[in-house]
Parts: sequence; C-alpha cells; structure tokens
Amino acid sequence: MIAVTMWVTVLLPYIGLAVAVGFAFAGGIAWIDMLVMAVCYLAVGFGVTIGYHRLLTHRAFTTHRWVEAIFYILGCMAAQGPPVRWAATHRRHHQNSDDHGDPHSPNLHGSGPLGVLRGLWHAHTGWLLHRDAPDVARSVNDLVASPLVRFVDRLYGFWILLGILIPFAVGLYVKGTFTGGLVTMFWGAIVRVVVMHHATWSVNSICHLFGYRTFKSGDMSRNNPIVAALALGEGWHNNHHAFPTSAQHGLKKYEIDLSYLVIRFMERARLVWDVRRPSAAAQQVKALS
Repeated sequence: MIAVTMWVTVLLPYIGLAVAVGFAFAGGIAWIDMLVMAVCYLAVGFGVTIGYHRLLTHRAFTTHRWVEAIFYILGCMAAQGPPVRWAATHRRHHQNSDDHGDPHSPNLHGSGPLGVLRGLWHAHTGWLLHRDAPDVARSVNDLVASPLVRFVDRLYGFWILLGILIPFAVGLYVKGTFTGGLVTMFWGAIVRVVVMHHATWSVNSICHLFGYRTFKSGDMSRNNPIVAALALGEGWHNNHHAFPTSAQHGLKKYEIDLSYLVIRFMERARLVWDVRRPSAAAQQVKALS
C-alpha cells in the first residue's frame, strides 16, 4: 500500500508534468488548455476545500444530498485519497495537532535547520509514505454509516479517471485531434493535480511554520496569505484551528477566502443552510493580545 501511494500520489503527477511541459515546448500552449486547467483547478479544488474539508470532515454547514455528492465527487478528482480516509486523517490532525499522533506536523522532527527541513519534508510529502495509525478509522464512524459517502468512496478510482477524461474530451472536441486532447488532458488533469497537491500539502507544512497568528489554538498553526491564495482560502490555518467547525476561514476583511465566498453564494441561493461562523464574542475570547 505504501508503494502504491508513493507512485500514484507522489511520483506519477511529476512524470505527467514533465510530459506536459514537453508538449508545451513542442507545439505551444493553446488557450483552451489554460482555460480547462483553471476551471478544473477551481472546481476540483472546491471539491477538496468545501466538500472534503468543510462539509465532510467538519460539518460546517448543511446541504442537499445531491450537492454533497457533487462536492465529494469533485474532491475525489483531486486524487488526494478517498473521502473517508482523507477525513479520518484530517480529524486525527485536529485531535493531536503539533503533538504526538499528528499525521503530518512539521514541528516534531528536531530543532535547528535540519529539524526544520526534516519537518517540512514530512509534513509536505513524507507522511504520505507512512502507514495510517491502526485506530485512525475510529473517528469517522459517522461517515462510514452514510450510504452516500460509502458509494462515492467505493468508486474513488472511477472519479479520478473521470477527472482525467473530461479535459481530454474537451480538448479533443475543440482541437479536433487525439494529440490535442492529450495535451489538454495533461494540463487540465495532471498539471492541475500537481499544483493542487502542493497547495494542499503547503497547508500541512508551511502553515504550521510560517505566517501570523491571530487566535489561541493550542498548536503552531499560522495564517499564510500566499497559501490561502493557492489553496482557495485554506491558508487561514490559525483561524481554522481556532474555530474548526466554522465554514468561514478568512475572518478579517483582508483575509480573502474563496471557498467561503462560494458557500456564502450557495447560502443566499438556499442551496446550503445552518452555516457555522464564529461570533464576534467567540473571536474575542480566543484573540491573542
């Protein structure tokens, strides 16, 4: 299982990236390739940030079953793991944040420059090569009990394949050639996976080492504007650890949280409800002086 994770999740996207760059130098990059990559990045990214994270893991809002299904399927297309395992790992991270038992803390690997580098490697990628804790599934009994979640989880590989075939089909239709479809597929699927992986992994690594802290959270989580931009609002990580069940991570006017803006739009459209947000009083209690 460790070998499969290493090759599929870590190495193969880089091979695809090299091929995509080769295609770019050989024949240039068409506008459709960049458009498909941008649209897929946002759609699949929101599948992770809104579907996997804020809805599935933290139950930060309530929505229709069909909306849940769409977001969970989009999250699967990110190739970051099946939804139940993703949620189990993230819940364990919150239970033991920056302490023993945290699956991907960068702060438990020694002191000095070498300790920081070891921690960054482990939190960013290395933790993927380790086996899950034997009892990690105990925190997701509620998810396993859901027929919808089980259905999406069982077809995880199919959703990944679908996320590859859709860009290919668009490129084939617009360009009219099989090679054109392959180029669009590599930019809209493989390159998109690489960028989204590193954006998500940066929340685990960079946002526990570099940035500013606004609230008491019992760990070393930090807010990082660059990661927040790349990860669609997930980089306001100190805010998130202070208020884990909040659908809103960017709590200051300058903390742009694209994922929350989508949730807010859906709330106004009455597609979601019971949206959780920390009150001003709750924020005051946890605020660092």
